Parts: sequence; C-alpha cells; structure tokens
Amino acid sequence: MPDGWTETKISKDTYITHIPQEQKDKWVADRHKRDKVDLLITQDGFHITPPARSGTIYYVDNGKLCEIYLEISGVKQYDILIYFDGLKEWILPDKKIMTEIEKLQIKEKLKVWLNKKKIKADI
Repeated sequence: MPDGWTETKISKDTYITHIPQEQKDKWVADRHKRDKVDLLITQDGFHITPPARSGTIYYVDNGKLCEIYLEISGVKQYDILIYFDGLKEWILPDKKIMTEIEKLQIKEKLKVWLNKKKIKADI
C-alpha cells in the first residue's frame, strides 16, 4: 500500500481502504492543472476534457465552476455516460452546495450543449 494509506478488515474477505485527504486533494489539483481549469473558469459554458476512458465536463457560470463526471460508453447507443446525480456542489471559487433549481438549469443547458456538439449521452 502507498505511504499513508490504511486498510481496515471488516469481515473475512472485505476491507475498507482509507486514503488521506491530502492525497485526494493532490489528485484533484493535478487534474485541474492538466485540464487547465484556471483558464476554463474565465469562460462561461461547458468544457469537456480530452477523450479518455473517463473524464470531466466542467461547467462555468459567472466565475463558479462545477464538475460533471463521465465515462466513455461501451454501447453504440451512447458516446458517453454522464453521472449527473453526482453533481452536488460548486467547487470553485469556493465549495458551495447547489440548489435543486441550479441543478435542473444546468441539466437542461447540458442537454442543449450535447445536442449542439452531436454527442450522444445517457444522463
């Protein structure tokens, strides 16, 4: 196991792995640097990371940024699978819980954006 990680056995063949928050924060910072989030936050709208097995759609609205996670689909019906239910908060400039109205507005705008980009998505 990497340094700092711990594992707790909770049954004969089940373990819980704890990853320190500092490590998780570093992963996020590295991803933000790679995806150039510091530039994206200045441009309202949706931004998708370069294609890979999984990725992120960033949404910017007046300097606020949130992340919507996606995976490449394994079926011809969809290009990507979007985990919209995981959208809970604005992450920049400060973490702030989203209202249900904000989520609905983002979802509708996302559908329009995906349609314009001709991306078939399961949301």
